[in-house]
Amino acid sequence: MSTPLARIVAGPATAPTLVLLHGITGSAVSQAEAIDHWVGRGYRVIAADARGHGLSPRWTQAELTRAGEVLVQDVIDLLEEMRSGRPVARDRAEIPSGGQAVPADGVDSYRPVVVGHSMGAATAMVVAVRRPELLAGLVLLDPARYGTRSPEELRARGAARKRARDAELANLPDAVARALADPDMPAGEAIAGVWASQRVDTALLDTGVVAPPVPWEEAMAALRVPTLLVTGDRPGSARVGPAGLDVLARIANPHVATALVPGAGHDVRRTRPEGFWAAVDLWLNRLLV
Repeated sequence: MSTPLARIVAGPATAPTLVLLHGITGSAVSQAEAIDHWVGRGYRVIAADARGHGLSPRWTQAELTRAGEVLVQDVIDLLEEMRSGRPVARDRAEIPSGGQAVPADGVDSYRPVVVGHSMGAATAMVVAVRRPELLAGLVLLDPARYGTRSPEELRARGAARKRARDAELANLPDAVARALADPDMPAGEAIAGVWASQRVDTALLDTGVVAPPVPWEEAMAALRVPTLLVTGDRPGSARVGPAGLDVLARIANPHVATALVPGAGHDVRRTRPEGFWAAVDLWLNRLLV
């Protein structure tokens, strides 16, 4: 096993667990408000830094040649580590009227619900297909859709992210001011988001990789764990959007539920938080009761 991913762990050790996986150029700390929200609802939250992000290990040249597969294996390693090392675990909960998650008696499982955004969602989706026994459920937040862009387009997008990162580095005070003024950026994540973008290993951006090399329709059809896919309908921003939901309707996987949050962009949680929390918290409550 390679060096473990860095992560933030918060909440009671015996509570139902959520594992958070961020998107490209993000980090665990750039999900601070999500961590606070779910810990406040009684969950244990583990937010991981993907390889080449935050405080996790950097990429080697050998790993970059199979970057998508390494992202998947890193998450499998994390889930296996949790299963072998957690002293007490539950995969179901009683949700009292106050909305707090409380471990149910007599349940013996080490499986968390994995919540991924964009790159993190695409990675989690493939992990769930290959190792369904490691997780109790899956929340996919507008996942990156492998197979919908050419390698050239992906590398061009990676180069654009690298240029944006370099521009921030050239004037960090201005970058922080823009983040704080962004109406779609929670105040508690603005500075952390700038820090996260500066911690990205640019070697990954050069590859253009944002998802494992598995066509997303194929992976969605193969899922056998309870799954919620959440997307928005903001033009030019949402990756799945209404058109992608039509694809999922044709696939008709009975394990997959979907939610469209009106007005939301690619980062559904930040762009339309009320709709996001309403959809995801309700689904988690139903899954874990």
